[in-house]
Amino acid sequence: MSFLDEKMAEVDERFQIFSWNVNGVSQFLDFDTPKITSYFTSPSSSSVLTANDTSGGHNPLRKFLERHSWPEMLCLQEVKISPKDLATKRALEKAANDPGKRDGGPAYTAHFSLPTDRYNATGFGRKVHGVCTLIKTSLLPSSLIKEVNWDLEGRVLITEFSKWKLAVVNGYWVNGTSNPYHSSETGVVNGTRHDRKRHFHSLMLAEAKSYETKGWHVVLIGDMNIAPSLIDGHPNLRGGFEHVRNRKDFNEKFLSRNKDGMNGIDTFRYFHGGLRKYTYHGESAERWGENCDRVDLGIVSRSLVEKVRGALVGAEIWDSVEERGRSDHVPLSIILDVGRLEGADETYS
Repeated sequence: MSFLDEKMAEVDERFQIFSWNVNGVSQFLDFDTPKITSYFTSPSSSSVLTANDTSGGHNPLRKFLERHSWPEMLCLQEVKISPKDLATKRALEKAANDPGKRDGGPAYTAHFSLPTDRYNATGFGRKVHGVCTLIKTSLLPSSLIKEVNWDLEGRVLITEFSKWKLAVVNGYWVNGTSNPYHSSETGVVNGTRHDRKRHFHSLMLAEAKSYETKGWHVVLIGDMNIAPSLIDGHPNLRGGFEHVRNRKDFNEKFLSRNKDGMNGIDTFRYFHGGLRKYTYHGESAERWGENCDRVDLGIVSRSLVEKVRGALVGAEIWDSVEERGRSDHVPLSIILDVGRLEGADETYS
């Protein structure tokens, strides 16, 4: 029995969170587009096809959820949906479900934060950035899903579970570049995207600490557009003054032990030490492993390790061409035992 198997045998209430930068949702929506030949299929042959279809005609998104034992949450980044495109939002939720209920799996609902900034994230008809949280419908009565008022680029979506004092933050963090950043209120240039990235770090830290000061546990998960340490990049890390500065700022705010930061736990490193696995691989299967980074992370409050022992059960990076699909990133996951969070002592320092 593996270490993870031993841990799972002791779990009271398993809660699995997946995260995946999908680089657009078209890979899930194309499946539902009928081929022209389907309109010429006779009723009898159609019924035979349905009866013999052992896959249930499931969308790749539904198959992903089934393959990973129906996670409680799937946090998607870079969904690239226009905020006015209700049809695509409905189609994505449909893709996560099985209307015929033939696979025995749960129902999911989709929740979105999409770009509304008038001066940033305006390209391609606003089909840029955007996050979506898929959550089991059965969890909706005990959850609250909300956006934040400090981001208009469709980068942050928070799911609160008050009974566990748990906040899961699905984030597509700013990528640092020398391009100008415009004030979301006036449109005036206010530094570069590097400056905005570091300000985003400060805003996210304040958000996380606002929960922690109330005794809540925080999960930050998603594409953070930063590789924290030397072993997180191959063949090397992004260099240059601004990238080094961004990395230092990120580590000080979220991972380093200091009184002003989150002092968070990098879940993959917590379980796997110095193992080299990466989440960004590019889109070419032929060049797999040539240029890659671990920029998608799961960071949790230290309270989930030091206060409620056994609450953090596992973490993984699913680094294969199959799991990547048509994205340039692979998924990652963390497992919590939320049964240990109920009734836990509210004081923590």
